[in-house]
Amino acid sequence: SSSEIKTDYLSIIMDPDEVPLDEQCERLPYDASKWEFARERLKL
Repeated sequence: SSSEIKTDYLSIIMDPDEVPLDEQCERLPYDASKWEFARERLKL
């Protein structure tokens, strides 16, 4: 079931002793088209 998969996924993220942090970051889904945009469009 999907809840079992979710628990597995969370255990990967939540157990820092087993997996180093930088490796955890590599496993996270990242969509560049969603989060990155041109510098000109940035308004602070």
